[in-house]
Amino acid sequence: MSDWQERCYARLLIDNHITEDDPSFMAKFDPERYVAMVKRAGTEAAMVYATCHNGNCYYPTKVGHVHANLKGRDLYGDTVKALKREGIVPIAYYTSIYHNHSAKTHPAWRVTHPNGNQHNTRYWWSCPNNDEYTAFTIAQILEVVSYDVEGIFNDMTFWPGLCVCASCRAKFLAETGKEIPARIDWRNPEWVAFQRFRERSMASFTQKITAAIKAKKNITVTHQTSTITHGWMNGYSLGIAAACDYTSGDFYGGKYQHILGAKILDAATKKRPYEFMTSRCVNLRDHTSMKSEAELTAEAATTLANAGAYFFIDAINPDGTLEEAVYDRLGSVAKRLFPFTEALRRHHPVLTGEKALYYSSSAYVDDNAAAELIMSPNTGKPAVEELTGTSIILTRAHIPFRAVTSEAPLDAGIETLVMNNILYTSPEENERVRAFVKGGGTLLATGQTSLLRPDGTGTGDFGLADVFGVSYSGKKTKGFHYLSFVDHREFVSSHTAGPLVEAKGAEVLARIAEPVFDPAGEKYASIHSNPPGPVSEFAGLTVNRFGKGQCIYLSAPLLSLQQDAQQGFGTWLFRTYAPSAVVLETNAPPCVEITVNMSTLKPAFLVSFVNWQKELPNVPVHGLTALLRLPGGARAKRLTRVSDGTKLELKTQGDALLVEVPLLETIEMVEVEV
Repeated sequence: MSDWQERCYARLLIDNHITEDDPSFMAKFDPERYVAMVKRAGTEAAMVYATCHNGNCYYPTKVGHVHANLKGRDLYGDTVKALKREGIVPIAYYTSIYHNHSAKTHPAWRVTHPNGNQHNTRYWWSCPNNDEYTAFTIAQILEVVSYDVEGIFNDMTFWPGLCVCASCRAKFLAETGKEIPARIDWRNPEWVAFQRFRERSMASFTQKITAAIKAKKNITVTHQTSTITHGWMNGYSLGIAAACDYTSGDFYGGKYQHILGAKILDAATKKRPYEFMTSRCVNLRDHTSMKSEAELTAEAATTLANAGAYFFIDAINPDGTLEEAVYDRLGSVAKRLFPFTEALRRHHPVLTGEKALYYSSSAYVDDNAAAELIMSPNTGKPAVEELTGTSIILTRAHIPFRAVTSEAPLDAGIETLVMNNILYTSPEENERVRAFVKGGGTLLATGQTSLLRPDGTGTGDFGLADVFGVSYSGKKTKGFHYLSFVDHREFVSSHTAGPLVEAKGAEVLARIAEPVFDPAGEKYASIHSNPPGPVSEFAGLTVNRFGKGQCIYLSAPLLSLQQDAQQGFGTWLFRTYAPSAVVLETNAPPCVEITVNMSTLKPAFLVSFVNWQKELPNVPVHGLTALLRLPGGARAKRLTRVSDGTKLELKTQGDALLVEVPLLETIEMVEVEV
């Protein structure tokens, strides 16, 4: 297998979902000009469309549908050859499930929602549980990879809603002996069994595709990973990551989604760097409104600072032409970032951080939402929202962190583990966490963490109750409630219900106070707000010693609230009970993310600073300093500023390293040899 994936940190895709509905569409496509624009963008690896969401193939397929306007041309093949000639790595793009032609022409293959719907205006879907459709997909993909490509990206590997088609019903019945449940209920093992079936089905689909490709050709294979934090409906599981040589996904949620998404892609990937995609336009719906150079630079810089490969997405014009100005702007970004991509190539680094956010796809459910199946609700994602809020707190407080998956060992580099409302945990997971805390680690657990097993069953108490030092009462708070601190009068509000727990050995720092009346009812204390009533005996925030370690338990899901009061509380909580062991002091403003990446090729670290402000272009930060204690007790011997190669004076304070950045516009890295 080529090492292209480890070498290329600047990547590009040009979306090509063009219909046949006008004879002029794709008529002006010129592979040579296409490649010239790709090269102009400073691209090292480019994804080329073989098949689009319409089900149109841009090569002479024998098993699918050729785009009607090709007139004998092999646009895909000619583009792959032209990229190779220019030294740009060609990667094939294929789309499955969202594949209009197959679904329109094969009714039995279609995804069918509980209300009978089989498409959403422009989009038609084929079900991965239909064996004929899976066979068709594999046959078409094997055509695609027969070209001289070095990898393939298979897009749209997620459920577009609930599917109850004949294939899904038959397979679920064969596996479980039961029909698909009629009601969504996250505490009903029968419903949870159907969700696990959905997850296994999608993972199996990707694994079959990967196995077929690998049996034919030794190239990289990846599948769409953006739904890794999208919640239960899309059916993502780490079984999809297992089918990928590296994780890859497109995100459009702004700075903090970018920071968190990068770390989760990094945690789930088998090979590094992972690939973080985002559009060059303001979103995928807008064809012309391009992001500013400052925004594009901040996005790419954030990916690089988190040891990933940045990846921009453009969209071709219907006639097959491209806009030259787009590639000039992308090229300018690539030129500015070249010293940093070169640094990553030299070191092939991995993200470090002694704080780890716990990722579990099975937890991303909305336990407060039960509904009839026919409704197919797109319910909330409380665990994801809390995970996001926690990542914002850590970023703004300059506490470096990473993510760790529910299947990964809790390695020696992790000092603090954060489990945000992880409702489902297996006995094996619980034992790993228990051993981590007993051995001296700090656990911050919130909400309903460990209340149920992955199959939806439970004992009625937390699986980690002994670690928490609290016990579940079986009841929940009112939707609006407060933490009331024991040693001083301060209330911190939560806007969503949480479990009511009783301390069983843990020290109580704060108790729960609820409004006198139900916030949803007609009786109230104050017509606009829901002020706290008497303080209850139920614990809201506790600390429990367990073995050599400690557990901080927070019942209220208030870390999800991106408001100053709750963010301030979260910052206090970390700085008091789990302060950073890496960034000891800094004068960096909250808009600056600080990351520390460890080289895998030499004894060195890359310390990165990314300034990404709400209003762009950034106001430069002057005189930035950071006092660092390098992971593993490493001692610095030489410092180099990556942007211009300047050797820096080595300054220390005790066993800590002082890193100085006189001027930070968007990104700076300091190479620290140890």
